[in-house]
Order: sequence, then structure tokens, then C-alpha cells
Amino acid sequence: MTSIVLQGAGLIAVLAAIAKLVQSRPSPTPSVCYLCGAIGSVGLSAALVATDSLTWVAAWEPVPNSGRLAANLLAILAAVCVHGLLAHLVHEPAGARRVMRIQFLVAAVAAATMAVLLMSAGIPFDPDFLAAFADRPAVAAYLVVFSLYIGSATLAFGWFLRSYISQTRRRWLRAGLRTIQAGCVASAAWAASKIAAAAVSVAGNQPGVLDPIGGACAAACVALVALGATMPVWGPRVVLPFAWLRAKHQLRQLSPLWSRLADEIPQITLPTAMVAPNTQFALYRRVVEIRDAQLVLRPYVHPEVSAWARRAAGEAGLDERAAHQTVEAACLVTALDAHTAGHRHQPEPDESSAPYRGVASDTRTEASWLIEVGRTAERSPIVAEVRDRARADLPAV
Repeated sequence: MTSIVLQGAGLIAVLAAIAKLVQSRPSPTPSVCYLCGAIGSVGLSAALVATDSLTWVAAWEPVPNSGRLAANLLAILAAVCVHGLLAHLVHEPAGARRVMRIQFLVAAVAAATMAVLLMSAGIPFDPDFLAAFADRPAVAAYLVVFSLYIGSATLAFGWFLRSYISQTRRRWLRAGLRTIQAGCVASAAWAASKIAAAAVSVAGNQPGVLDPIGGACAAACVALVALGATMPVWGPRVVLPFAWLRAKHQLRQLSPLWSRLADEIPQITLPTAMVAPNTQFALYRRVVEIRDAQLVLRPYVHPEVSAWARRAAGEAGLDERAAHQTVEAACLVTALDAHTAGHRHQPEPDESSAPYRGVASDTRTEASWLIEVGRTAERSPIVAEVRDRARADLPAV
């Protein structure tokens, strides 16, 4: 089962690296190249280190455990690419190249040390590598060198992402970076499990569950990094059906308020020919038309309505959000009454008649706010009371 997970995660990572390269054509930046190199290398490493893959390679490898060494060196290459990505994100091109020269040297020393340790151990191929040979000092040292290098590289990358996540407002990019961070944590857990298993084995004990834990952490790391790197591409497409359903639901909930305003102020509605057959656009149009109606109605807002509604909301113990919604609903319904009566209360509207401005400008958030305002206008006893007081000041028809 572990082999299938590793091979599947490795395939996902390789495909993700290819997709990212295709997306960035025709001129990928060094950061993108390093990112794709890291994802692709770690994917190939995961697929190759799977027990079934190693067993297949062992049938024709020239030196025992060459396949395992190749898989581990691919992981070293992935860590180098992670350092390259960090270097190009933090430094100017010249500085990044200087940093990478050092990293290539360190990686080469680590790779050469691992090759010497593994070859000098003189061990045959065994799919259960950790349990069979980790008690030998050379193999234990091999595992420690490898794990420390990989673990430190991925932890450094995960730590760096903290500041980068806080600087972006793109929802799916943030989600992807957090997913990559989770992969970095899984990588650190893998490194810790390998070092612990080596220490336990050298002490004369069996690694026990540490070996499968390490395999699971490696698979999780590969899958999470691959998913996170491509999430900004496929994430928005995956949620499209859910976004359509949410927009459809909000459109239906907005209909009572919009219909009431459109009946009273028909000039706010766009001509039918200008309406695109798209639910998200229809929702956006409804929000804009309601906001346009509020703009038209501002001179008809009674100058005392805002204060009356705010005072009543405070006495009722409403929280800040509910209080703002109550004030906005009261202004809206009393202005509609005044508009119907043809009576302007304010030739030059002041700020008390303006809708609440503390709402995010995205369509979904504004629609949710206006839905609550519409419900408050229909159901709130405070709004009903304020409406009666405002009606008393209207001229008799």
C-alpha cells in the first residue's frame, strides 16, 4: 500500500511540475524553474524509493542499492532547487547566483558523502533497508546526512513562506502556500523519523513503526507540495460549481429587496439586452442596482432616522454589525416612503443618510450584507417603529 501511495504521489508531483512549466511558458523565471525542478525531483524520488520500484530496479542495477541512492540523490536535487527558489525570491539575480554556488557545493559534498557511506557499507539489496541495515554505523550515518540536509532545506522554505503568505491577498495563492507549508512540516517529520530510526537501530533495537511513519510522511510531503504548487491554477476551477450555486442562492435571497426598489425606482435597472446570461454577473448587477437605488434615495432619508435607529439599536443591545444593518434598513424603508410621497427631506444629503461603508467591496460579501439589510427591513420592530415616526413627518396626501 505504501508503494502505491508513494508512486501515486510521485506521479502527481511530476505532472504538477510539467503543468507549472507549461503555464509559465514561453519564458519561465528562475524561480519557476527551481520550483518545477523541486516538485519534479521530489516526485521522481518518491516514485523510485517505493519498495516495488526499488525491487524492480534491483534486478538490473550494477551495484546493490544504486536505485535507492539515485532516489535519495534526486531528493537532494529537490532540496537544492528549494534553496534556489528561496535565493531568487530573497536576493537579486547576482546575489542568488552566489548563494546557489555555495548550495551546489554543500549538496555535492553531502551527495558524495552519502555515496561513499552506502558503497562502503558493502550491503546487499534488501527492500526493508532501514530494518535490515540501519544498525550499521555507515548506513546510520548515511541516513542522518540525508535526513538532515532534506529536513533543513524544507524547514527553511516553510519558514520563509510565512512572510510571503502575509503579503499576498490572492485567496488561492495563500491556500496553495499554506498547503506547501504543511508539506514542509511533513518533510521535517520524515527527517525526524529517519534520524530516530537510525539511532534506535544503532542502539540494537528494531525501528518498528518509525519506518512506515517515515514512508507516510514522505508521501504526504510530496502530495502536499504538488497540490499546493498547482492550487492557484486548478482551485478556482474546482469551486466554480459551488460559486454558481452560492450566487444563485444569494440572487434568490436578494430578489425581495431588489423587486421592491425596482418597482419604486425603475430607472435603476439595466435594459434586458445588457444582461449577460451568467449567474455571477446577475448577482453583481443586482448589488449595483440596489446601491444605485440607495444613492437615488439619499435626499429622501429623514434627517433624524439614523439617530433614532442607532439609539434604539443600542437600547436593544444589538452588536455593531446588527446595529449598522438596522440603521441602513431604517433609512432605506423611510426613504422609500418619502419617495412614494414625493417629499425630499434633504436637498443636500449629509453623511447620516449614506449606507454603511464598512462592507468589503467584493460581490459576495456585499450581497450577504444587503440580504441581511432586506431581512431587517422586513422583520425588525426597531425599523417598524422608526418608520412610523418618520411617516408622521410626511405631508398629508
